[in-house]
Amino acid sequence: MAYGNDLDRGPFLNTIHWTFLSISLVVVSLRLISRRLLEKKHWEIDDGYIVLAMAVILVRTIYIAVCVHLGFGQPFDTLMAQDPEKTIRLTRLLTILEAMSLWTWTLPKLPVATLLVRLFGGTYKRLGPILYCLVVFLIIWVTILTVIAFVQCTPVERNWDHGVDGTCWDRHVYSTIAYFTIAYSAALDFAFAIYAICRISSLQIERSRKVLIALSLSLGIPAGGITLYKLSTIVSAFDENGPTWALVPLEVWNCVESCALIIAAAVPMTRPVMSLIGNQTKYFVTRVTRCSDPDGRRNTKSQTEWAVSNKDRGKESQLHTNTQTNNSSEEILLERLSHGVKAGDTCKV
Repeated sequence: MAYGNDLDRGPFLNTIHWTFLSISLVVVSLRLISRRLLEKKHWEIDDGYIVLAMAVILVRTIYIAVCVHLGFGQPFDTLMAQDPEKTIRLTRLLTILEAMSLWTWTLPKLPVATLLVRLFGGTYKRLGPILYCLVVFLIIWVTILTVIAFVQCTPVERNWDHGVDGTCWDRHVYSTIAYFTIAYSAALDFAFAIYAICRISSLQIERSRKVLIALSLSLGIPAGGITLYKLSTIVSAFDENGPTWALVPLEVWNCVESCALIIAAAVPMTRPVMSLIGNQTKYFVTRVTRCSDPDGRRNTKSQTEWAVSNKDRGKESQLHTNTQTNNSSEEILLERLSHGVKAGDTCKV
């Protein structure tokens, strides 16, 4: 993958970040609107976690834009030849960015774990402690990586300015821990998604609805795949062209991974609003189709117009009823899940 042109990867990096940030903001907004306006429920702690993760991703995206403005994405030697002082300032910012990026794919695990506990914790009381311990274990390793990012060189300034006299740890110390932490993060994504699919598949509900709900809860699988692919980009961070050029692939996939996790955490709770949008769109298309005359002539018979109008009103009333039924079905499903529907129980929605 080229990650932009051969002279400046910065514009490509900026485009990727703002595009995925926009998609994530839309999905998270739909989740919050769905819960507050359509389901008439208060926001839960998992909503707070996802807002926190989204805020960190937003701050990081703005931070990336500042770094690109300073030359992030261009070869290190080229920047040093143009303005050495500015380049050293940029590498210091990139050291901070490296630590910040670790949390953009860690924090989204919290809303996913909390959602699973809220849905399935009713029948398995130990589910909460198990999932939270798994996430806390990841947070511990990410914290270790964050600390190592700054203390691996003495003095600290040598992390971004190799002209300063001092010593640094073997770079394989950091890379080995990073490999383990990222692999563990991917394992969590797969485990959370597979667990949700297994629980949903055991419920006796309509097959099509079961598939849709299982798919919405299984988005962690592609997120885990992205995480595994990101492992292959770690080695590129030590490219001879310097951090201003070599870190771009890693930051691109950090962005894609973090936004994929946010979407995976938000999509399952957007079903009511998506159902409403789908029904309203279907109704609008039906009205437009009925109002159009394929022969290009208006029907002048008042009796026919009255019949069509009356039929449309009936369709509108039926659509409103169906929308309420769909929302109620989702609420019933989530309510039964939250109280722990056991495998084999009947859940007619």
